[in-house]
Amino acid sequence: MSKPLTYADILLSLPVDETLKTFLERHALPLPAGWEWSDNTATSRRLIRLVQSHPETALRDRIVAGLHASASLAHPLGKQALFQAAHERAAELMGLIACKSDLHRAFWLYVHHPDLFDVAAEIEYLDHHEPQAQHHDLGISRPVLQEEEALAAFAEAIKGFYQRELGCGEVCVVNLLERARGTQLISVHAKDLATARLEFEGSQLQRRVGSPNIHMALEYSPATGVARTIIRGGARYHAMLCDAFARHLLGANTDAQRILAPRLDLSGLRLGLNVPQAIEDGFVAMQVKNVVVVSECGRLKMECVASAVSDQRCVTELLKDYFGADNPLKRGWSIQAATLNFYLAPEPGRSRCSVVSIEVTSRGRLNLHKFDEKLRAQLEGYLVQLGILQDQQVLKPSGIAIPPGRTLHSDLFG
Repeated sequence: MSKPLTYADILLSLPVDETLKTFLERHALPLPAGWEWSDNTATSRRLIRLVQSHPETALRDRIVAGLHASASLAHPLGKQALFQAAHERAAELMGLIACKSDLHRAFWLYVHHPDLFDVAAEIEYLDHHEPQAQHHDLGISRPVLQEEEALAAFAEAIKGFYQRELGCGEVCVVNLLERARGTQLISVHAKDLATARLEFEGSQLQRRVGSPNIHMALEYSPATGVARTIIRGGARYHAMLCDAFARHLLGANTDAQRILAPRLDLSGLRLGLNVPQAIEDGFVAMQVKNVVVVSECGRLKMECVASAVSDQRCVTELLKDYFGADNPLKRGWSIQAATLNFYLAPEPGRSRCSVVSIEVTSRGRLNLHKFDEKLRAQLEGYLVQLGILQDQQVLKPSGIAIPPGRTLHSDLFG
């Protein structure tokens, strides 16, 4: 895990430009007479010293809090969310493109378009928690109702559930967002039970009474009638969110059916990794890096990994070479999980290839959510060529018709 950025790290990484100037002027940081705004490290270090030495604790805290808030989306998944939030606003898109880094992009949107930054944060929350999402077939394909009365009724249904279950939730805020891929994202914030936390306010230590945020989200595709939900709690909580959504925002009663991830056939990897399209796309090599194999009786599990000195040979080839007739893959053992490495040529001045790794299990777990949409689509295509995924199991744009009776969650969410 990478070390969290301090506010000094953030200031050193940001360019000294109009955005930073606007941010500091908005917080009324006093500058010495004759101050010059120059985009260099020396100016950044002077700004750090000015923040650190300012006598007003509240002002310092506001600046530090703002810097850390903006940096919360300074990563690849956050970058995707920033561009999705601004996908219909050309000027803002051009502004994001002109930025110099993920941190600069997040800070630029935070300062100049805080409303879009909040939208991006909601999108990032859902995508970040995608592995914990549950997928549901609602059986209804229709536009989401956006009238205030419908949203208010939806909020009341959630408030009623939490008041009955946990004695909280008397305040509920609902946001309805349009995603770039034609889906609707409904983000809900409910008020949890009050807590008394020991915190500093300025230089005073005191117990602050407040209520944590219960954050939940639902993404829905009108093209497929499929939804995915993120909510803390068990199946009853997911079912409640789906039921309230269907009744109040789709105008229908439904018994949402949870869609389980399809089991995947990894047996084709016994023969190694051969995807000609990957070479055409610019990868220079590919490798089955490791496999987890299970005996026929299910009593023995073994993980085999190709070492760094294997010269990018597939672990399945090494098993054949070193075990011969005793190769577990020849004796009925099944592949339960695997890591597939796709290598890109080294960047100028470097000797090591950069690696894109796909992690896949026979139970349908994939790490494709970590990649941007373009790369994810490429990787899904490779898995289709390998016979691990079927055509109907990959991401489908909302404009493409889904065959009758098809309700796989991966038609929408990959």
